Amino acid sequence: MELNERKKKILEVIIRDYINTAEPVGSRTLSKRCNLGISPATIRNEMADLEDLGYLVQPHTSSGRIPTQKAYRYYVDEIMEIRKLEKMIRTDIHRGFLNTTTELGSTMDHTARVLSQLTNYTAVVLAPRVTNFNCRNVQIVSLIKNRVLMVVVTNEGMAKNIEVALSQDVDNALALKLSNVINGFLKNTNLSDLSSELVDRIQEMTPEESKLIHEIIPHLKKVLLDEDSEVHSTGLTNLFNYPEFSDVNKIKQLINLVQEKQVLSEMMTNNNGNQVIRIKIGSENDNENLKDFSIITSTYELDGEMMGAFGVIGPTRMNYDNVSSVLNYIRNELNLHISNLLMK
Repeated sequence: MELNERKKKILEVIIRDYINTAEPVGSRTLSKRCNLGISPATIRNEMADLEDLGYLVQPHTSSGRIPTQKAYRYYVDEIMEIRKLEKMIRTDIHRGFLNTTTELGSTMDHTARVLSQLTNYTAVVLAPRVTNFNCRNVQIVSLIKNRVLMVVVTNEGMAKNIEVALSQDVDNALALKLSNVINGFLKNTNLSDLSSELVDRIQEMTPEESKLIHEIIPHLKKVLLDEDSEVHSTGLTNLFNYPEFSDVNKIKQLINLVQEKQVLSEMMTNNNGNQVIRIKIGSENDNENLKDFSIITSTYELDGEMMGAFGVIGPTRMNYDNVSSVLNYIRNELNLHISNLLMK
C-alpha cells in the first residue's frame, strides 16, 4: 500500500526522532514537530493506521510508537536522500587522504578511522588482496630456534605476514641469506612462478640452505594465493553508546564476525544490483550475527575493477542519511587516492 503524504510525513518524523533519542514517539511530540495543522487525535489515528500496516509498533500500552524494520526499509527506499556533505567535512576528508602515506595498508587504516569518527559506528574496510599486486621483496626474520616470520611486500606497499616452523634452526645471518636468495629470484621472475627447478640451479647454497628454500617457497606462495582480504576495523566500542547494545553478547557476536575474513568479504562485496551504496537492515542480513544490526557498504575501484569494500555497522535505528552521504564521498576520495597511488 502506498502511503499518502500525511502518513509519509508522520512516519518520517517518527523515524528521525527515534534515531536521535531511542525513545518511543507519542502523538503530542508529533503535533509539535510535524506542522501539519492537524490535532493530536488525528495524529493518533494515523499512527494506528501505520501500526496496522506494519510500520510502527507500540512497545508498551501507554507509550508512543517506534519504527519497525519495514519502516526503515521504506524510509531508505522512498524518503531518504543522499545529500552533499558540508564543505568543512569534505575538506577535512580530502586533506586527510592527501596526508596519508603512500602505503595501501595505512590508507585502509585511515579510511576505517575516518568512517568511525564521522559516523560514530563500527567501521570495516577490506583491503585489496595481495594477489592483485606484484611482489617487491620478501623478508625472512629469525624468531626462536627454527621459527621464522616471512613478510611479503608488494610494489604498492601491501604487506602480508606468515609465521613458519622450518626443519632446522635459523639465525639472523641465515635468515638474511635466505631473504637475499629469494629476492634475487624476484628480479627475473614472479614469486608465484618460483619452482624447485629454479632453486636447484643455485650453486652457492649449501644442501641445508637449499632444503630450507624448498620448504619456504610453498608457504610464500600460499600467502599470495590466499583469497581472504585483510580486514581493517575500528570503533567497536562506539556501539556501547547505544542502549540497544547494553547486552554485551551482541557486541561479542559482532567481534566474532569481524574476525571471519572470508564471511565478511563475501558479505561486503556481494552486490547483485550494482548499487553504489548498499543498505541491509536487521533480518535482511544473511548472517545471524547481524540480525540486530544494520550495515551500509560500498566498494572502491581501480580502472573500473573492484579492489575492495568498506562500510559501517550500527543499530537498525542508524542515521541512514548521514552514513550514506559519508560513504558516498569517501568512496570518491578513496578511488582517487588509490588511482594516484597505484598508477604512478
